[in-house]
Amino acid sequence: MKKLSNIILLLITIVSCHSNLTTKTSNSNKKTTIDSLTIGYKYTFKSKLLNENRPIIISLPKKYSTSNANYPVLYLTDGMQNIWHTIGTIEVLTRTGNIPPLIVVGIESTNRKRDFTFTNSDNNPESGGGLTFLSFIESELIPHIETNYRVNSFRVLEGHSLGGLFTASVLMEKPNLFDAYIMMSPSFWWNKEEATEKAKLFFKANPDIEKKLFFGIGTYESGTKWGMRKELTNFIDAIKENQPKKLQFEHKEMEKEGHMSSPLLSTYYGLKYTFSDMLFTDEIYDNYTDEKFLKHENFIMTKYGKEAKQSAEEYLGLAFNLINKEKYSNAITILKRSVEAYDFDINIRMILASTYEKNNDIKKAIATYKKAVNLPLKYKLSREKEIRKHIIRLENN
Repeated sequence: MKKLSNIILLLITIVSCHSNLTTKTSNSNKKTTIDSLTIGYKYTFKSKLLNENRPIIISLPKKYSTSNANYPVLYLTDGMQNIWHTIGTIEVLTRTGNIPPLIVVGIESTNRKRDFTFTNSDNNPESGGGLTFLSFIESELIPHIETNYRVNSFRVLEGHSLGGLFTASVLMEKPNLFDAYIMMSPSFWWNKEEATEKAKLFFKANPDIEKKLFFGIGTYESGTKWGMRKELTNFIDAIKENQPKKLQFEHKEMEKEGHMSSPLLSTYYGLKYTFSDMLFTDEIYDNYTDEKFLKHENFIMTKYGKEAKQSAEEYLGLAFNLINKEKYSNAITILKRSVEAYDFDINIRMILASTYEKNNDIKKAIATYKKAVNLPLKYKLSREKEIRKHIIRLENN
């Protein structure tokens, strides 16, 4: 990573220590090592366009330092407020194969009404600075991120409340800047719902736009015939009136959630929807061929980076379906990909070896068991004796 003179590095940690510490326990002489759990790094970015020092939080995928993969980027408004639940959500969704690993760029707010509104309001004299804030993101922040980090071309913008209004405004002002937009409880009431009026013209004028949009809101935020839920529905209706063929969107209400609690679920469902094309299609399940499977895997890795993968459960479910049909060669194709994606998983390697044996490929079964034996001790789950018995059995047959 390049070192820039205008960046000051501050480490954000979940616990108070910034390095490994050693301390004595209260009832023994044993020492305990306390490791800091880092969720990201906080920078002070000197913006010429904003004429201010803007706090930026960068959170990198777990394997960033040990891989050479390129990653999609999530740009998150109200960064300090939203970074905690967003990183936790991403960890769960990445681990379960619903989304690829992401770089997260949290942009801290210094004046929300100024930055998130594109027009001035008589009641808010500082408002209307949204275009300048957008220029900062486009001309300063994105180039910095793409120069200093390994990113691929897929970008997502997410915002809550006035940040949701800003996100929708960016879609209509610079539709090609991001590939997907997550709008949480957007403040479409601003200036008498002017964003909705603009949307009516925008979607009619852009019939070929190809984006994914997610809109989330809590049912406790208003009634259905007034307030923010109604204003969001009005915006959705503006999309439906002239919906471009390649535009995809989802509108979801979070049951019994209010304005400040709904972003947790909106982020969860919004990210799942944004990356929903990662999941296996019905065609792969119903009419499986190796060609279809590998084409899909290559597609998600090309679009979202080579760390993109299904959950281990998805791979195994598809493989076992084929094993039950005695289509061992097809199952092996899936299991080999699964071992590649989860190279630490002893169980997947054992299943692959067993499937090689069922397919009468004893040499590859033995080789796979031997690779399992050579996994680090922490991954073998005390199964080394079991694995060696399989090797001896197959070598003696």
